[in-house]
Amino acid sequence: MPKYYVVHLVKHAPLFYQQSAEEEAKSQTEINEFFLSWSPRVQQVLGIHALGLAGEWDWMGVFAMDELSDWEAFREDYKRRYTGRIEKYLSLPGVSHSEFVRATDPILHYKTLRRLGVYPGQGEPQDKRL
Repeated sequence: MPKYYVVHLVKHAPLFYQQSAEEEAKSQTEINEFFLSWSPRVQQVLGIHALGLAGEWDWMGVFAMDELSDWEAFREDYKRRYTGRIEKYLSLPGVSHSEFVRATDPILHYKTLRRLGVYPGQGEPQDKRL
């Protein structure tokens, strides 16, 4: 299981929406290949078309990695290769349940919770004893 996840919100630039279907097909193929080229260091776990429901954003993705520095390098590479595609973005990093359990192991409060059988993520349909 990866140590870190990033929820990444994107608002595409107006020029993105002015592409013909053929231009967008070429552009999207390049982006897909770029994302795959970073695997396994950075992996897209989920892509969500936000449809403007959140107001400012039109795409959301969830990415997984073991090092946050890999995420930063991925973003730097993206920005240099695809200048002008994105108007703005917001990256929200988080720690996986297993990494949180490891990091909080010495804290008495969390030791007590675990002794009581309570673990982070127990509401998710996966193994809760991380």
